[in-house]
Amino acid sequence: MYFIKNFLVVSLAAGLAVSASVPTVLKRSPAAEVENGKYIVDRQAEFDNYASWTFQGNSLPEGLYASNYPISDGTRVFVPENAIVRNGYLDLLVNGGQTAMPYTCGEVVTVANNIRYASVRTVAILTEPAGVCNGMFFYESDAQETDIEWLSDANSLSNGGTRRLWLTNQDANQDGSSTSNTVSPPADATTAEHEYRLDWTEGRVRWFVDGVQVWETTEDVPSVPGPWVFNNWSNGDPGWSVGPPAVDAIFRIRSIEMYYNTA
Repeated sequence: MYFIKNFLVVSLAAGLAVSASVPTVLKRSPAAEVENGKYIVDRQAEFDNYASWTFQGNSLPEGLYASNYPISDGTRVFVPENAIVRNGYLDLLVNGGQTAMPYTCGEVVTVANNIRYASVRTVAILTEPAGVCNGMFFYESDAQETDIEWLSDANSLSNGGTRRLWLTNQDANQDGSSTSNTVSPPADATTAEHEYRLDWTEGRVRWFVDGVQVWETTEDVPSVPGPWVFNNWSNGDPGWSVGPPAVDAIFRIRSIEMYYNTA
């Protein structure tokens, strides 16, 4: 989703740089341990439920649905035909060469809309063509969101000339600013699969790339239940997504794993 970002991050955990380097080792997070019917992640978090999605055939697997709605500002619309299952991937498409708003975009959402706390691992290839935002995130409202986002245009005012992964908790405490950090992506993020992981627990969010933690914060942590969302979109804003893309821009998801609790 699109929300104005706070570029001066005032709530980073002590000792963490605003831009951190991401390892490029191709590895995955370890599976949770199972004890007494619970899924234990990193000996730090306990979850009741597990879901896993891969993308065989030509239709979405049970537990996910394609969005079909316009954004209220009229800049973009999510259409089911832009969430395409093919060749072992979920391809979320923003059509290239669009000249009039609303720009057509792709999004899928979990059927479960009462998720509260989760460890979500998305294996994906990020979009190369400039002009879109790839998102993997929990969303209940503008103030209750935690996300991983990729801005494919280096010249976005947010990127400032260098493409970054954006890790953000939106403004849960309503003090007027979100809590955000950027990290460098893997060098081949737009051509090879990597795992992007977000662990949301009570009072803390941790982010990982290829199984390695790259940041955490206890600020602006969401606290209410909602769904998980995966999308690819453009609204032409020079401060964020820029775009629309000149050619078809695809966010390719190989698999999603989710350990989660509900409320």
